[in-house]
Amino acid sequence: MLTHWFYSGGRGLIRSAAAVVLFTAAAMVVLVGYAGQQPSRAVPAPGQAASSGDTGKQAADPVRVRVPAVGIDAPVGPLFMNDKGVLAAPESFEAAGWWHDGPEPGEIGPAVVAGHVDSYRGPAVFFRLDEIAPGDEIFIDRADGSTVAFVATRTERHPKDEFPTEAVYGGTPEPQLRLITCGGAFDDEQRRYLANVIVYADRSGG
Repeated sequence: MLTHWFYSGGRGLIRSAAAVVLFTAAAMVVLVGYAGQQPSRAVPAPGQAASSGDTGKQAADPVRVRVPAVGIDAPVGPLFMNDKGVLAAPESFEAAGWWHDGPEPGEIGPAVVAGHVDSYRGPAVFFRLDEIAPGDEIFIDRADGSTVAFVATRTERHPKDEFPTEAVYGGTPEPQLRLITCGGAFDDEQRRYLANVIVYADRSGG
């Protein structure tokens, strides 16, 4: 079964050791590296994106994500697969990563932005993601100086082995956004969170 494993450490690592998030496109399994080690790269290649985001007009790449209601204001960089089919994690716990093989935010389809929830040092970029409420505004600043706005419609939490792949990555007839991090209970023995937090949002302002 396909899962998302966005591991990190802060909340759990107040009691335990740190873990490092590694992201993949198309909801493939991701392994974690512990503090002082490199993340595992032995991950299967993701499948082809369900939606290309082709609207007939190419949108500029995202460079920043802002959610004023919960204090999120962070840079966004593209996440690329390496020659082993693994999408590397953002280099900083304070930066988010954008699924480059999916739509750019504002194009038709589900643009996906993922980030760490915490680290051994404390809260990370998406620490308050689960506090986003329906109606909260999400802004994506783009490389051409434009900004596209979204409105959150719902926030969900799913066990990692029940990740809603189709709902997150499946094609949509309009521009949408997903913000993803880990959440739920922290397993001290395995040093990982047991769930994913997913925020769904629709484009606003036309």
